[in-house]
Amino acid sequence: MPDIGWVSLVDSTTYFVNRYGADAWATMTDATRTKLLTTAWNRILYDPRWSIPASPDAATKAKLAYAQEVTAWYMYTHIEDEDRRKGLQAQAVTQAGIVQESYDKDKLNEIPLPPEALAVLNKLFKAAKPFFAIDIDRREPVGANQDVTDIDDSLNEPGVY
Repeated sequence: MPDIGWVSLVDSTTYFVNRYGADAWATMTDATRTKLLTTAWNRILYDPRWSIPASPDAATKAKLAYAQEVTAWYMYTHIEDEDRRKGLQAQAVTQAGIVQESYDKDKLNEIPLPPEALAVLNKLFKAAKPFFAIDIDRREPVGANQDVTDIDDSLNEPGVY
């Protein structure tokens, strides 16, 4: 059976047989499992926080498969509630008094993922947001790449920065 994203239906069934509290997976149809795994795969693949290679190596693929399976279960458990909350956020609702919830308008476009999946993806792709240093107009005789801990203090003039 072909993979759905980074995992096959057979492999996902092996994962869910061993996951505590996931007995419902065994009673689902293959069509429902496929929908959950496909949606989880798309959610991770198109999340702008990650730079996922088109052909990941075996170790990376295994970790992505785990994140996909965890996300599929999260979606099975929470997707209806998430859709309602995202719908409220899209309507610019910031508080729902009946349920005593408040919504951060800045998180509307954030793609929710379960903490386990986030932990795996953050560890895999922590370098996805690089930090850059560039030369700017400076009075010091050194560039941005030079270690400034070895500069002679006599070069510094009082009051000049």
